Amino acid sequence: MSIFDKPEGQTTSDNFAASGIEKGFLRTQSGWGELNDDEKGYLGKKGFKTPAELLKSYRELERGYSSRMALPKDGDKEAFDKLYSRLGMPRDTDGFDIKFADEDKELGEGFKQACLNNNILPQAAKGLYEWFVKSRGEMVEKSDKQWMENSAREMDELKAEWGARAPRNLEFAKRGVRLFSGDDIDVVNDIEEALGTRRMMEVFCKLGEAVSEDNPVSFGRGAKNDEPFDGVAFFREMFNV
Repeated sequence: MSIFDKPEGQTTSDNFAASGIEKGFLRTQSGWGELNDDEKGYLGKKGFKTPAELLKSYRELERGYSSRMALPKDGDKEAFDKLYSRLGMPRDTDGFDIKFADEDKELGEGFKQACLNNNILPQAAKGLYEWFVKSRGEMVEKSDKQWMENSAREMDELKAEWGARAPRNLEFAKRGVRLFSGDDIDVVNDIEEALGTRRMMEVFCKLGEAVSEDNPVSFGRGAKNDEPFDGVAFFREMFNV
């Protein structure tokens, strides 16, 4: 039987063990209460034989910790500065080792200064920025996914509305895109972001149709005076932009 199962200063003679008292009684009478075997083994390894020894050790630890980490009174900035300095707060922003993403470098120094002013320790500041970058990436990914889903839905709706004319209108839209933006795909992306996929396709379809070879309006403008057709000017005139 473990030493933790016996009340302090008490032994279990053969008569006592055979008295018919259940083992549960011995556990409840032990100074360690209802500790399991693992907990008793842990206390044994630490050298605690009685609750009194454990309590004494805890009180000594509590006194030592409180004397070292006594908190200043509210409003005592100087005392708080000394405390944070002992905890590792640097004197200036050079003490913050944070690698900022390219898009954040302009605001990086301001972020470190804010952390310094609000007593956010360097390691915590680094973790805070890493959380921000991760969360921002997740939000951008979610937004991009939603945009692609909306774009696909608008395109499907437009094709359904165009019906049999869909292949013809899509070709007109391609012509309109090539005329207006050439090979600059960024321009097209900006227009799509501003107008939405459906509206952009409708606009470029009209432009492509207007400048197609079998359209008398564009033919007259381009061939009558032997002048090159100014698609951008025509586009802006058509849509008042």
